[in-house]
Amino acid sequence: MFCSNHKPSLLALTIAGIVSTPLAANDIITLDTVNVTDSRTAPDTDILIGQETLEKTQATDVADIFSGNPEIAVGGGSSPVTQKIYIRGLEDTLLNVSVDGATQSGNLFHHQGRLSIAPELLKQVEVSAGAGEATNGPGALAGAIRFVTKDPVDLLRPGQRVGALLQAGYFSNSDGYRTSGSVYGHLTDDWSALVTLSKTELGDYKDGDGNTQPFTESDVLTGFAKVVGQLTDEQKLTLSYERNQDEAFRKHRPHWVPSVRNPVFDQEMTRETVTGKYGFNAASNELVDLELTLHHTEASLEHIEGPYGTVLGSQESYGADLRNTSKLGAHSLTYGVDHRHDEGKLIVADTARETGRVTGLYLQDHFQATDRLMLSAGARYDWYELDEEFTGNSFSESGFSPNLGFSLDVTDKLNLHGGWARAMRGTQIKELFVLDYYTNAADRKKETADNYELGLSYRNGGLHMSAEAFVTEIDDVVGQVSRAVLGNVGDLKTKGFSAGIGYDWSLVSASLKYSQSRPELDGEPLSDDDWSLGTSVGDTWVAGLDFHPVDSLDLGWTGTFRERLTRVADGYTEKSGYGVHDLYARWRPLAGDQLTLAVTVQNLFDRQYQDHASYAVYGAVAAGLPEAGRDIRLSASYKF
Repeated sequence: MFCSNHKPSLLALTIAGIVSTPLAANDIITLDTVNVTDSRTAPDTDILIGQETLEKTQATDVADIFSGNPEIAVGGGSSPVTQKIYIRGLEDTLLNVSVDGATQSGNLFHHQGRLSIAPELLKQVEVSAGAGEATNGPGALAGAIRFVTKDPVDLLRPGQRVGALLQAGYFSNSDGYRTSGSVYGHLTDDWSALVTLSKTELGDYKDGDGNTQPFTESDVLTGFAKVVGQLTDEQKLTLSYERNQDEAFRKHRPHWVPSVRNPVFDQEMTRETVTGKYGFNAASNELVDLELTLHHTEASLEHIEGPYGTVLGSQESYGADLRNTSKLGAHSLTYGVDHRHDEGKLIVADTARETGRVTGLYLQDHFQATDRLMLSAGARYDWYELDEEFTGNSFSESGFSPNLGFSLDVTDKLNLHGGWARAMRGTQIKELFVLDYYTNAADRKKETADNYELGLSYRNGGLHMSAEAFVTEIDDVVGQVSRAVLGNVGDLKTKGFSAGIGYDWSLVSASLKYSQSRPELDGEPLSDDDWSLGTSVGDTWVAGLDFHPVDSLDLGWTGTFRERLTRVADGYTEKSGYGVHDLYARWRPLAGDQLTLAVTVQNLFDRQYQDHASYAVYGAVAAGLPEAGRDIRLSASYKF
């Protein structure tokens, strides 16, 4: 929840060491670390997933992106459209999710995931677990996920002005493929551009028993363009556009098996995001480091000739964030204003519509009190408004979200860190596919989260250890209070513990990480039916071993082990434990990174299992999907 703006802290180096591998000079690879760059990027980052990690797993969906992180579970099966993200047992609907600063607000349909992103576009993914700093934005009850895309210069080799990248991959389990092409380079000395077009086509996948899971295919087409201009030595402009489209013949409830109550028809999910950023960093004035972000996103889900006819749900969101960072002696102050406007529409016979707005003011301070002690303090104040067209009702809430944190280097090897943060969230637009019959309770109140964390880290030579305990409490959390009414259903609390240990040798590194979380609603464990709140998963262990015999060859193994879930809600069954093993190898036969050949084997032993974050089997209709069996992934990439 906290980091220094001046230099990497012992905490960051320690956790980075746990999961990092021996690297060649200038490489950056981190999987579960604290980002310690200046406050311009993301000071409030608990988990940083770098490009190297995404390439190792040959990531095609959000489950691949977050694999290897025991605090993060992705459920719904192995079809990209079904996957939901859970951090410490809480669903991503309780987090702020953004792509290059463009907030991805709202929820399309509770029977499938709400996030669509092409992993090959990503430079890194930053995760803030639990309510955190004021810069996380409004309503970040359970934290934030920030997807950061590549810049043109990230792909250029030293001294190169223009380049191209061709990539191709094959996935044995689903008999699928992925292809992409990118052209990038300098238009002038001050302007650069990047254009990427990628296509991923996956067939129905097979589980560990060899059974084909029908209607789990996916056909994703992604287009991306980014232009970066250095207007002056102090001014920078970035413009980006992304369009992600997934169309397939799939089930009405994609995360359940086919049944008489789960018909199949054509569906299309689309997301378009446009972002513009302007930065002004005054070289001669430490009081001025200004950044303005403007963004617009439109996401839609269309059911074509389904059980209710053709239904189109769409959400349009646009907003702005204006912030400045001032250095005042030992203080680094970031302050600003953000605003977001959301409009949700459901078009069946008539059109149901909702409009929501949120405006916030925020201030975050990082204070280097001594050489060993860094303190942080901040707050934001947000105003929420919602117009519910279906009933004619309007809602309005406002409130403070303060935070405090510290990082203390007790010795050169031992660091202590911790803090408290509060986040509030007012009424927002509902899930799109319930706009025409769900209503908000007239006495609905705002949600308020308090997050407490305390951790330590230790580093001595090649040995790295860390541990952290947390408690998150969300008062008056919103859920379904009756058949078609949303209101405050109680108090949601999750508490837990995470730890890691690792050792680095010259050619080999090994790590072991552990996570436990206990999410409860009014003392009852969360279940698979707590839509948009979260779910319970067993204690999770992730072990890793990486071997680099020569500079051009990387080999590795990851084992993910989840203990049996025995503490479940009344009326629900226990969930069996399981272990899954993955292997990877990458070879660069030419000088540099011009040609890369890779093979990844997921679920090496073809284990049949149901992820704890997926819906379990509760009958012929309400039955979730098992995970994919063994999947051999082959890929090749060539840079011109």
